[in-house]
Order: sequence, then structure tokens, then C-alpha cells
Amino acid sequence: MLNINHHSKILAGLVDVGVEFFVHHHEVKCIHNGKVYVFEEFPAWIIEIVEEDMVKHPEALKSLASWENLHSSEYVRQYIYCRFGGLDFDPDIDIHRKMNYAEYFDCGLRGQCKYEGKLCCAIKVENGYLTKTEIEVLKRIENKNKSIGYEMHISIETVNSHIQNIMKKTGLSSKVELAIFSIRKGIVQ
Repeated sequence: MLNINHHSKILAGLVDVGVEFFVHHHEVKCIHNGKVYVFEEFPAWIIEIVEEDMVKHPEALKSLASWENLHSSEYVRQYIYCRFGGLDFDPDIDIHRKMNYAEYFDCGLRGQCKYEGKLCCAIKVENGYLTKTEIEVLKRIENKNKSIGYEMHISIETVNSHIQNIMKKTGLSSKVELAIFSIRKGIVQ
């Protein structure tokens, strides 16, 4: 018997009607109602919700339209891949069928993709969005600030400033909390 208490974190869609998208071996999948679906098997209502979300993000649509060798039949799949590919505990479509904010997903092209920040997006947090540089700091948050600066070719003062900005934006108050946040959001594996 599955023992669930109020402190347990369960993936969306595993035991409820929420939806969690994820990428596994470059294949877009989702968990819904206790079942894992491959993209071609997604229920029609899930595709409809994603398409409704797509039209709300013109920058993402422009990126998809200009993507070389991407057929129009692949737009929805690529949109999900880039914006919701990470597996986390926050539902991508909640139990009320509301699409939630996109999440960080390192597809392997971060820093080199011309659609970065347009198709994929920054992480929405309590008090705004994390910038690309702030995400890079979070990837290294377990290191000493001096090491972070050395790796990123920025001063320790700049690292300190980024960490303070991240704390303000997230509402978190320590590097430990930031490290846990980074793991939960898939920034650090």
C-alpha cells in the first residue's frame, strides 16, 4: 500500500489528474492519471491546452516559425520539449487544467541555441524571473563564491550581487536554501 503523508512530494499526474511533461532520451512524454504517455498518445485536451498557451507567447511562436527543418507538425512537440522538458514536482498542467509557468530544462544546447530565452524561458520565481546569468550562478551554488567567480570569469563582488538578487527574487535566505531550490528546479542534477 502506498503511504502518502502531507510532507511527501509526488509527481504531478502520478496519483492525480495533473500533467507533468518530461523529456526522456529526447522523447517528449507526460504523466497523467497514473499513466505515462508518449507525445503521439497525448490526450487531445492536453494538446489543446498547450496550443492555447502557445498563442499567448508570440516570441516562442516566432522561434518555432523560424526554426530550420522543423515541420509545422512538430511545433507543439518542440514547444513542450523546450519549455517543459524537465521533470519536477510542480505540475505543468494542474488539476484544474491550468497551464503553469515554464520550467528550466537543460536540453544540452543552453548557451548556444539561438532560441534560448525566446522559446525556452527563464525561471519564474516569487518576485520575478531569474536571468540566464543568475541560473549559471545557481548551477554552481554549492561552490565557494570565489570559485563561482573564477569559473564564470566575474568578480567575487559580482557573484555576491547575483546571489543577493537571487535571494530577493526567490524569497530564500541562504545558500543552502538556494542549493535545494536548484535541485528541485532541475538546475543542479
